[in-house]
Amino acid sequence: MFMSHFRITSLYALLGSICVIASSAHADTSVPTIDPSMLKAPAYQSHMTLVSSASDIANSNSTINFICKRKPKPNIYKKLEKANFKKLEKSFGMSVAEIDKMLEAPARSPIPFLPSFNVIKGGFDSPEGKELFENFINNPNSEDLAIMLATSEKSSFDTKAKKRIADATFAYGIIHMMYGNQGGNIKLGEKFVKAAAKKNQYASRYIEGVFWLYGYNRNPNLTNAATWMRPSYEIAYKQKDDFSSIVSNTFYEIVFHPSYPQRDLYIDLATQAQQMRADLINQMNSGGGVNTAALFRQDVNDLSIRRVNLLIGLGNIIGMGDQVEAYQLAAQDIVNQSNMDTLLDELIVTSNAFQASVEQHLAEIDELDQEALDMLKQLHDLNGEYISDTHQLLGFYTATSMVAFMNSEGANMLNTDTLNLMYELGVMRSKACEVYNGINDYAQKVSFEIELSNPVIVEGIARPKKK
Repeated sequence: MFMSHFRITSLYALLGSICVIASSAHADTSVPTIDPSMLKAPAYQSHMTLVSSASDIANSNSTINFICKRKPKPNIYKKLEKANFKKLEKSFGMSVAEIDKMLEAPARSPIPFLPSFNVIKGGFDSPEGKELFENFINNPNSEDLAIMLATSEKSSFDTKAKKRIADATFAYGIIHMMYGNQGGNIKLGEKFVKAAAKKNQYASRYIEGVFWLYGYNRNPNLTNAATWMRPSYEIAYKQKDDFSSIVSNTFYEIVFHPSYPQRDLYIDLATQAQQMRADLINQMNSGGGVNTAALFRQDVNDLSIRRVNLLIGLGNIIGMGDQVEAYQLAAQDIVNQSNMDTLLDELIVTSNAFQASVEQHLAEIDELDQEALDMLKQLHDLNGEYISDTHQLLGFYTATSMVAFMNSEGANMLNTDTLNLMYELGVMRSKACEVYNGINDYAQKVSFEIELSNPVIVEGIARPKKK
């Protein structure tokens, strides 16, 4: 049997987020309604303060805005589409001259919980999208708007280009919404923001989550709010600016709300985070230095045993018979005979040798029957989760070691135990990726459609939690 386990997807201040409804992110399911008094909550009030103060300052003097205008960088604009003013006029339903006249007035959205432009500028994924938006807010003009619209209509398979397109889509949409009282098309803006959110654009996922939180043109839904906002939070907790602070605080407001279905899980995760910090502090204060490897060795050993189970499962699926049995007996003997200090090294060597045989056999076999293919698909998911958990633990272990190094004279980042454990975690993650690629190659060879159930991999989070 495969070893059962439970994945968590995010940890920083509260040890993260598990929203396991990614596949139904757009569903308006029935959940407890939100008391209208939430509009008086601190996070909502912080929106109001930032909306009014930052916007007033930014638009207090058009002459200053003109003087401070940032000159476009040629290399930035070369990566964006050229302005199409006819399409812009059609989109706004007014002439370019009328659009420029509209842009002379301060942006005043009728939607009260939208952050100001100077806050929103922190919510872009590409340098080109961020600079284009900053150029616009420093000097609102129809040409930058037309470039946003034209770029949003572009399609590409290039990852960087996709981010530029999503950023432009969001920028164009949010500008329509922010100028809703001056002639912007709010409905069209909402459409663009939603389209950008479906492309996982940073700020748009937050905005869509806020719409579900406060029930903007829909019934309030905490589950949908958390699901839409979670990807933004996973970016925000690594950053320090006004926008990321709003994202994090609003996400906490959602997941700790009494009506949120997963609230108890987040409380449990927060408790675990506090315990981990306490354990580390106790060890740092105990004298004799800090050995972070000792805190994580059991977790890494558990992952190595999960790897054994996965390889046994894969070997059985592809019919390796006696070889699987020999490997299973050898692995069990290592677990029974070895101590914690030698277990990992011995299992890695034995598992690497068996995995090489598995990969070779997988590359040589013909098409499996339907039952075996279904089992292969299940194992592919489990291996994806294993990759995610290994990546998470490696990131958290590295971060913990860095904290210990910076806060204790006795900590030595270059001690043998620490470096060996990092290396061994890296090996296990790399080997699991080889299995992942091998299964994908086999599926392509026999024309079998296989995809992961989208395990979320994030940086710098907690050790995976078992059931």
